Amino acid sequence: IKYDLGVYTNFLTRIENEMKMLDKLKIKYPANAKPILYIYVVPDDNFTFLLQMPTLFYKDKKSGGKPVTCYDLDGFPLAYGLSQNCLENKETADLENELHELSHIVLSQFLLGNQVISEGIAETLPLYGLRLEEKFEKHKQVIATLEENNIYSLKELLNKQRDGSYGNDAVLSNMTCSFRLSYISSYLFVRGLLERVEEKYLLSTTEAINYLFSILRGNRGYANEFLIYDIADALELSHDELLNKKDIQKKALNSIISLEM
Repeated sequence: IKYDLGVYTNFLTRIENEMKMLDKLKIKYPANAKPILYIYVVPDDNFTFLLQMPTLFYKDKKSGGKPVTCYDLDGFPLAYGLSQNCLENKETADLENELHELSHIVLSQFLLGNQVISEGIAETLPLYGLRLEEKFEKHKQVIATLEENNIYSLKELLNKQRDGSYGNDAVLSNMTCSFRLSYISSYLFVRGLLERVEEKYLLSTTEAINYLFSILRGNRGYANEFLIYDIADALELSHDELLNKKDIQKKALNSIISLEM
């Protein structure tokens, strides 16, 4: 009834425009597919259960959304699941955070699982791919003040993924996931990796994103460390550099700091 009354129109129009923003990255989907974005709406009173949201992040909250398995065969592997009050009369939103969630859905055509890489890409597509990091002032300021020991290596991030502590390290309270050290570290890694691809193969940022996605698509079912090794082999990089060192992350950090100058 609310849909027919147009209560969700503002939200749906905004999401459509945000998907058009991601379309500017000219991502090439497998088999030239043109998957549909599906939005699954669930009741407000049990959205955490139906969307399988960890209470660690959503305790006492009255609304929320996240990518969920899509059961429509002409859609992406993931849909956007939301409590209905996220759609109702919500005229404004955190653009970067919504693009983060939509980026997960785009990525689902190439990689499912692996929180470390997935969260890094979901941050990188809007911030670096669409150059939103230049406008995300508070985020830039937080990154500019990071010490090296605040940045995790891929090995450390994978260990956090295993023990469930990934994301449990907020720099600022009551902010989006972009302000958690785990997410920042994943972002710096993927952003730095794309810069390395651009330099190595003389590609634009959008071309580098497609190149990385082709590697993920061609991954032989590896996960965790072995996925990192697979990426390293495809780019002729050292396993040790990608997994245990922070050179790529530090270079990305310096690039972001230079935006402040």
